[in-house]
Amino acid sequence: MRKSCRAALAFAALTIACTSVKPATNVHNAEPVSTDIAVATFDSLWSKVRSTYVDTAFVANEWVRVRDSLRPRAQLITTRPELDRLLNDALHHIHDSHFYLIPARVASTRAESASGGGKGSTGLAVRVAEGKVVAWRVEEKSPAWSAGLRAGQTITAIEGKNTDSAIRNVLAMPPQAQPLELANMLHGFNGILNPAVDDTVDLTVEPSKRFRLAAVQGEGKLSQFGNLPAIAALVRTSKIPTANGCVGVIEFNIWLPELGPELEKAVNDVRSCDGIVVDLRGNPGGLGAMVMGFGGYFMDTTQSLGTMRSRFVKLNFVINPRAVVFKGPLAILIDPMSASTSEIFAAGMQRIGRARVFGEPSAAAALPAMMERLPSGDVFVHAVADFTDPAGKRVEGVGVVPDEIVSLKIADLAQGRDAPLDHAVRWIASEKKS
Repeated sequence: MRKSCRAALAFAALTIACTSVKPATNVHNAEPVSTDIAVATFDSLWSKVRSTYVDTAFVANEWVRVRDSLRPRAQLITTRPELDRLLNDALHHIHDSHFYLIPARVASTRAESASGGGKGSTGLAVRVAEGKVVAWRVEEKSPAWSAGLRAGQTITAIEGKNTDSAIRNVLAMPPQAQPLELANMLHGFNGILNPAVDDTVDLTVEPSKRFRLAAVQGEGKLSQFGNLPAIAALVRTSKIPTANGCVGVIEFNIWLPELGPELEKAVNDVRSCDGIVVDLRGNPGGLGAMVMGFGGYFMDTTQSLGTMRSRFVKLNFVINPRAVVFKGPLAILIDPMSASTSEIFAAGMQRIGRARVFGEPSAAAALPAMMERLPSGDVFVHAVADFTDPAGKRVEGVGVVPDEIVSLKIADLAQGRDAPLDHAVRWIASEKKS
């Protein structure tokens, strides 16, 4: 039971912070794998799903057939690409999110120190607007800014990957699968745009202008969670002046315990404002239990934000009220890259009526998960529980639908307008008047 509770509070895994194993790549073409390792890796992955996946009917039926049909292939494997394909074929049978592999070449075996550097940034973040991959944010004085890139420009290729083709691949998926595929695509592109310091990224921008950006040291606290690669965790606050005061904005890119003191400071810095906007756009998740503490900055009662159920334990994500609570209007911003813990927080606060949500529908990937290393050295991220919001509705596969859907427009971005944030600020101003 104790292990199950740890799983309950453990990482609501980063859906796309690392990409899952893909079929044969140049990196792995010449890498041999012993048959013993291949068989042990397949058996380990299969057993972990069998013993922890909440869909027991699937485990008792289809998952057994997966083992019977695929395990003979493991006994013939001699190269890494063959093992990658086998594991992908097995996981393809599981239709929920949070079942993927972090390749051994990416998975970290030890924490990097915050002073170790290595996490770079080009200063460019992309999103989809009007069916195109576009520059969403370009940090001033960044490599992207210095090269002349600006928000609203259409990006047609990133490191040779055609963005229109990537969008077509998303749209070719069944409708219920598209939110997660879109999130995967965007996290993949944005990951490429944040390589190691001094690495370069090649871009093509409409009409046919090419850029090569060299990454510089990125902002944020280099943090480690489990076997995930180091992540530059970042909290930003700002105050937007209004006719009668201000609206505070708290933006952070991941739910990690290391950010706890910074989040507390952020709330304190803006609590004097008329309202607060919590910006979770691009935030792929993190430690699920953090929603209980963070929610306590905005609620003075112990309401539930939802329930996590594994095979072994049921855990209510109950808000833990703080000594000083902000009781003004609260808005939450989400987008297709908001996933996991971000969805749990947004769905819960929306459902209990404490917050109004703005932006675009989320990634629909909200399953708590664990990370375990396989004999191959890969780290297997696998869901160990299901999650339902305070009304008992499943978030996985559905996502969070904003109260006000505000789609990105290229013209808005080009003119420096943040439409979802503008809508949230106007709502807070109207709430203060009423």
